[in-house]
Amino acid sequence: MRAALAEVRAEIDTLHERAESAMRDHVAESERLDRAEEAARSAERAADNAAEHTERVRTGAAGQAVAAYTGADLGPLVAWSSPRGPQEALDRASLLSVLAAHRQGEVDRAAAAGAAKRTLSDRAADARDERADAEEAARETREEAESALEDRRETLRGLLAEQSRLEERLRERRAQEAEEDGRPQKQAGQAPEETPKESSGGGGGGQDCEGGDVSGYPNGEIPESALCPLPQPGERLRADAAKAFISLDGAFQGRFGRPMCVADSYRPIDEQVRLYEEKAEGMAAAPGTSTHGRGIAVDLCGGVETEGTDEYQWMMDNAPDHGWHNPEWAQNGFEPWHWEFQG
Repeated sequence: MRAALAEVRAEIDTLHERAESAMRDHVAESERLDRAEEAARSAERAADNAAEHTERVRTGAAGQAVAAYTGADLGPLVAWSSPRGPQEALDRASLLSVLAAHRQGEVDRAAAAGAAKRTLSDRAADARDERADAEEAARETREEAESALEDRRETLRGLLAEQSRLEERLRERRAQEAEEDGRPQKQAGQAPEETPKESSGGGGGGQDCEGGDVSGYPNGEIPESALCPLPQPGERLRADAAKAFISLDGAFQGRFGRPMCVADSYRPIDEQVRLYEEKAEGMAAAPGTSTHGRGIAVDLCGGVETEGTDEYQWMMDNAPDHGWHNPEWAQNGFEPWHWEFQG
């Protein structure tokens, strides 16, 4: 059960990373689309301005040409009968040539503006198409990761529910044995009476365990001497987290008449490494990245693993008073079983 839970948790850690990476890609591509659309709008505005300018230039040039073609002031008769005679006609012809060259320059610039507009529009369209393709790929990757993540969460819920069922069977069996032997009833998850409370771990429930300073140890490499046992056999945490958890566990028992069901607590580096090496590439989180490896996290069963149950709601209402929290990212049905000590 413990191995199966550890494998599923490792897969969930990796899927979290995949989903977050896909979301970052999705956001990046959305930003690229915004820039492409703004470039397209700018190009379209430039195109409209260029078109209007071109039309004005062409209209003016056409009007000038008509005037030059039909205007009496340029005719031979006016030229010879004017005060200046042929010289004025030559001056006017020269001026018309200059004006025509000026108009042609404006037409050329308008044509260049139109060509630039088409180039900008094409670039914007290409950027929009490229971004749309990338965004679709990012969206599909995100949906795939989220779907896989939900499947693994369901698997983990089933395993936690199975552990809860086994805990209940164990409680019933102990109650039956106690009744048959006339001994006091032992709760599931409690240490055997003969087990001493030791600071080195086990099921003694280390209420008086002092543990040690763990700040200098890497994730998953905290020595047993620096950890403290929980009432649940085989589970241990950092000293301050263990003390707070034991207090919380006592309050939980007072409400529900049984200790909390713990599926996982401190996760040593060898377990993280083993999972990483045994699983296919990408299916296990890199060793040394888990809050479990810092001795400040537990995964709970016994009803707490399902949002909406009395056990979960009681924990949400009371655990913070003992320094324990279901992190915000784990709420709303995401990982109701994951609790971290924040002091």
